[in-house]
Amino acid sequence: MDYNQNNQYGQVSGQQGGYPYFQPQPQPLNQYNQPYPQPPYQPPAPYLDPNIPVGQPVGQPQYGNYQQQPVYSSGFVQNGPVYTASPVLRSAEGMRFPVQIQCPYCNQQGITRIENRVGDGTICASILVLIFCWPLFWLPCCLEDCKDRVHLCIHCQKCVGKKRYEIC
Repeated sequence: MDYNQNNQYGQVSGQQGGYPYFQPQPQPLNQYNQPYPQPPYQPPAPYLDPNIPVGQPVGQPQYGNYQQQPVYSSGFVQNGPVYTASPVLRSAEGMRFPVQIQCPYCNQQGITRIENRVGDGTICASILVLIFCWPLFWLPCCLEDCKDRVHLCIHCQKCVGKKRYEIC
């Protein structure tokens, strides 16, 4: 069968799977009858935006060609967190999280300790769950978010505020 003629499967001889036959091109040879060495692959240089200076932190971009103002220091370097003065409350009434108070009973300052207690809202939620899905009526009594939050003084253990649980 001739190279340019089709065989019984409709393919040209020398082809596989219907694709044209590929013959590699001979590599050019140097004077010593050896192929020229290929340079190692070098990835292209990354694109650099001319509007963003190189070395600038990512979170604080600078736009344009502005000169940075010199920073004058008094020699004092503050290391550590910066604390802001929060007001000292006399009561923690209606607060959901621990707060700093001055206890009205012992007059000492401190952050309140919270106890979660079953209250009226918890009982109402249990009754509603009992009506709609009675096997789970006990669930609101176990969930911390369904209980009243009672703030206690860390020094004298007296109640200094309360946040009642509200169903809606």
